[in-house]
Amino acid sequence: MKIRLFSDEKGVSPVIGIMLMIVITVILAAAVSSFASTTKAQDAAPQATFTASASVADGYIIMNHLGGDTLYLSRIKAEIGAGTPLMTTYMDSASFTLSPDPAYLRPGDVAHIAFEWYDASTWSATTELDDADGALFNSLSVLTGQPFKLTLIDTNTGQTVYSTTLTLNP
Repeated sequence: MKIRLFSDEKGVSPVIGIMLMIVITVILAAAVSSFASTTKAQDAAPQATFTASASVADGYIIMNHLGGDTLYLSRIKAEIGAGTPLMTTYMDSASFTLSPDPAYLRPGDVAHIAFEWYDASTWSATTELDDADGALFNSLSVLTGQPFKLTLIDTNTGQTVYSTTLTLNP
């Protein structure tokens, strides 16, 4: 004689299926939560629009802030690039003069980035300048009439705030 304790086994399979779906959902939620908590959101760099010009006679690059975010002097540096192949150098905040407020640059304000100028008559004969004056950005030389790239960089994020190509005017 065969004794059966459970005569109806139809309800066992759906209960096990639901329990498995709940366990899988909990495991997936834990995995997503763990991944999301380990990723760091990157700060967005401030963005701004400028007009810019560079003149050997003035001895600096003039940048007029037309609009966008406020830039703080302690958080910006300029990258200057010129030549083929492209050579670059960085100008830190000590090279900047901001007005009217020396600590930050808002729309309507002006920034000056100072550089040294040189006279071709006193420059080394090996540079082949042919009597052209120019500017020295740290050790990078740019001749009068030569285009160069100016990029403002936010030092907190390392991202570009503004970039343009200028021609060094006499």
